[in-house]
Amino acid sequence: MPASRETAGHRLVRRATGHSVIRTVSRVTVLGCAVASVVGLGVWGFLGGSGSSTVTLARVDRVLLISVPGLRWQDLDALDTPGLDRWLHAGALLSVRAIGSQTSLVEGYLTMNAGNRLSIEDAGTGRVPVPELTGDGAACLPEIVAMARAEADADLNGSMPGALGSALATGGLRTAVYGAPGAIAALMDGQGCVDQFSAVMAPGLLELSADVTLVEFRGLEDTEVAAQRTAVITEIDAAVKSFELDAESLDADGGSARTTGVIVVAPSAVAGGAEVTVVGYGVAGRAGDEIVEGSLSSATTRRGGYVALTDIAPTIVQLLEAGDIPEAMSGRPMMLDADTDAARRADADADAERLGERIAGFADLADRVDFRDRAVGPVSVAFVVLIVLCGASVLGRRGRTARMLAPILAAYPTVTFLFGQVSYHRLPLAFFVVSTVVVAITLAAVSVSALSRFGPWAATTALSALLWATMLVDVVAGGSLQINTPLGYTPTIAGRFQGFGNLAFGLVASTAMVTAVIGVLRYGRQRGAVLFAAWVGVVTLIAVAAPAFGSDVGGTLALIPAFGLMQLWLTGRRLSWLRALLAVAMSAVAVGVLAAIDLSRAEESRTHLGRFLDDLLHGRGGLILRRKLRGNVSILTSSFWSVILVGVVAVALMWCWRNRSTVGAAVAGRPAVAAFGIGWTTAASLGFALNDSGLVVPGVMLAGAISWLVSVMIVPMTRTERRALAEQAVPGRAAA
Repeated sequence: MPASRETAGHRLVRRATGHSVIRTVSRVTVLGCAVASVVGLGVWGFLGGSGSSTVTLARVDRVLLISVPGLRWQDLDALDTPGLDRWLHAGALLSVRAIGSQTSLVEGYLTMNAGNRLSIEDAGTGRVPVPELTGDGAACLPEIVAMARAEADADLNGSMPGALGSALATGGLRTAVYGAPGAIAALMDGQGCVDQFSAVMAPGLLELSADVTLVEFRGLEDTEVAAQRTAVITEIDAAVKSFELDAESLDADGGSARTTGVIVVAPSAVAGGAEVTVVGYGVAGRAGDEIVEGSLSSATTRRGGYVALTDIAPTIVQLLEAGDIPEAMSGRPMMLDADTDAARRADADADAERLGERIAGFADLADRVDFRDRAVGPVSVAFVVLIVLCGASVLGRRGRTARMLAPILAAYPTVTFLFGQVSYHRLPLAFFVVSTVVVAITLAAVSVSALSRFGPWAATTALSALLWATMLVDVVAGGSLQINTPLGYTPTIAGRFQGFGNLAFGLVASTAMVTAVIGVLRYGRQRGAVLFAAWVGVVTLIAVAAPAFGSDVGGTLALIPAFGLMQLWLTGRRLSWLRALLAVAMSAVAVGVLAAIDLSRAEESRTHLGRFLDDLLHGRGGLILRRKLRGNVSILTSSFWSVILVGVVAVALMWCWRNRSTVGAAVAGRPAVAAFGIGWTTAASLGFALNDSGLVVPGVMLAGAISWLVSVMIVPMTRTERRALAEQAVPGRAAA
């Protein structure tokens, strides 16, 4: 008996020891994976390249700009245009967005020339008064320059009207314009002058006596009628095809034949259409055309196939090696995808086939942009309605309704982003809007059915974590779900082409707070739960801050204090104003270090972080702060839905204050809710103050907060419990 008891005891000891070893190995493995993921993500994000890999366009001797206002990729896809196709083997979607919601033709030319956004219009008519000019020789538009300079000062963008023309003049290069008088704005210098202007040009008799020549073809910018557009494009294409840019015509000035870079550009969109148009590039050389094939991009967009109108001017400066790019230009030179074969190809049929496929791809992408712009209104309204209904249900003590809406509200943003993986722009608009709601309801129902056994909070928490993971994986993989989706960004706004936009940041910040407290929600402030919260915070910060990923200055400044204060509270340290200020100071130092790292990279690889530090070092910090403050105020007062969100926030704060004892008691027993509240409030407040989208950031974050807090704090009651509560509220009902 003693021997058997001893044997059994030994077995129990060995079993307990084995379990302890397994737990230790598991913890070490999990910790090792967490550390490896942070280190790997950090190295990739801070030391890796940002955007697509590109090569610089080769130097040319002179530049020809073929301006076709209103030209769309859909036109080129539908028609046979051999004249224009000659210069479209390298192309991209061109964002022509300046300051306002629509860019006029003169604004487009001014923006193209300045290499920075410019807005100009007459306060009385809404149009720019361009004088009629005749004759053949030098021409000036001093009135336009004066108006543009006044608007540039008011817009706080640091734009310099005529920056390209002034840079060319300083380098001793001549400019010429053939077209309407307004086209002079594209190449004029700081005084509003070009060296040569003519309103008349005979097809086929183009003489490139200037170093930079612009030829304008009008007629597409004011019509949407297909038959009329077809006739105009056919005429324009025939004129472009008649241009002789071979060695003989290039010898007209008595010198040797020179290379000419040809840029086809549409500096404005069709009236009322999406603010994306066409840009293409080609080279005419000594032995004929040198086919430059591929997608264009720039350091402005960091995304293949997209460039901005502000990139045209620095491209011309670089092509001609006309000195350093002026500091007033916010745009960056266009570049080609690194896998581009710039050599002359022997197979003309294969070249034509690839060009046709590329044009069709750009046309489809332009359709997607247009559809997104039409869908963003109703999709956003549906999102705001869900937020308001869920919040109103809580305030109206409709707990069952609020709990029903919470998982739908949590699922809705994920659905809108995942639609970016399919050709959703081919659907009817109404069908797409209804589909987003239906799919969100379905996803919510499946989640509730599958996860309700873990607790009433599980479904909404899991959906919030799903959105967080989706956003992070997407930005690390290039952000394909961000661009041209209803809650993402778009080239028609031209504020961001890569990384996290303000809407996306609000969603990531809110869902990151939810994900961080999952362990605390289940196990309290145990060591493992606190470490998991720290891991979520670090991973989110890398995704938001890294130049290769989010490159979001305002988001980084907001999240470091938010996660820092959350972590302090979870580890049992007392929060104070001093520690809050130290957290803010640490975030500023961190952003400065990250910006310095980004600034040390090659100029074409820099992101918002590096350019932000460069602006501060050159004394433009005050201008940036003033512009962001004005943007916040403008957005706060320009939308009906902004007023609605302000009302929701005000009512919610008032309700919390009036019921502060109840709220305090409820939060006191829920450390996860307290930690979430600390992080969310900090991120929302700083996000509002540091981003130029004003109330949009805390408004979007409100969706994540309301949905999750409803699922955690509003406990469902059985029918018996509800009956008992009703009987207590109405004395005598039970006896009756």
